[in-house]
Amino acid sequence: MKLSNLILLSIASMAFFYIQLWDPQVVTPLFLAMLTVCVVYGIYNKDINITHISGVMLVLTSVEYLSFELGIIDYITPSENKLLQGSIIYGTQFIFTFITTLALILRVQISRLISSSERIELTNFDGLFHWVFMYMSVINLLGLLENIAWSYFGWKSWTLIYDNFEGLIYIAWAVCCGAVLTMMICSAKSNGSQDQEPRLS
Repeated sequence: MKLSNLILLSIASMAFFYIQLWDPQVVTPLFLAMLTVCVVYGIYNKDINITHISGVMLVLTSVEYLSFELGIIDYITPSENKLLQGSIIYGTQFIFTFITTLALILRVQISRLISSSERIELTNFDGLFHWVFMYMSVINLLGLLENIAWSYFGWKSWTLIYDNFEGLIYIAWAVCCGAVLTMMICSAKSNGSQDQEPRLS
């Protein structure tokens, strides 16, 4: 099966699965679990590129998730001031997704700073993941601007991002999970083909 078809099949499967759940208390940990599995897979198979790609997404997404889950954002967010509250929430998410985007764009350079491995290289998947997080950055930025229009200027009909925020983010996570799954499958196939190559005496 071609790589493009495999990616589309994985993404479609993950998107269908996510839509069935549609619960942030389930979907977010599931997304982090998928990234964790990919990191463990990369470490086990000594694939530094997979480890670092999934590790960047896992670390930054986990920090963002914990900042909300542990109540850090709620603690500094004044509920009586909707403008400031929405700005902090959307702004925090925008900052994390934007930093993740930059980290994925510069993944090879960051990997070489962390490790001296000669196996560090630009992969086909490096060109995909940063677009997913760039998309999420745009969604969070639009949410921030919409919140300002709604709470400061009184444009109460501007709730498109707010009403569909979870679905828009779930689409990105489904794409990301599908690509992560495909990345592991391709790595396993590559390792399998190398193991089957005849050794020259």
